[in-house]
Amino acid sequence: MKTPTDDEYTHLHRYLEYTLHELPAGVLYGHNSANEQECAELMEATYQLERLATERGVDLSEFLGACRWHYERYPHYLGRQRHFGNYANYMAKHDAPAKIRA
Repeated sequence: MKTPTDDEYTHLHRYLEYTLHELPAGVLYGHNSANEQECAELMEATYQLERLATERGVDLSEFLGACRWHYERYPHYLGRQRHFGNYANYMAKHDAPAKIRA
C-alpha cells in the first residue's frame, strides 16, 4: 500500500532531478534560475530525500552528492558570474560532477 511518505519521496526525487536537468546552464528553482536562498532550500530538500531513501533502503548517495555540489556552489557562481561567463565554465573549472540520474 502506498503511503504519504512514498508520495513525498517520489515528489522530492523528481523535483531535485528537475532542478538539475538544465545543467550545465544552471540550477533551476521552479521555472527560473535559483538564487542563494533557494539553493539553501534545495539543500534542505536533499537531507529530507536522504532520510526518506534511507527508510526505504535506497542508496541515493551519488545523486544527492551531485545535488549538494551544485546547490552549495551555484550561489558562488552567481556572485562571480562575470568572471566565469557561464555555469558550464564554472563547472569545468571546479570539476563538477556530471549529471546523475538516480
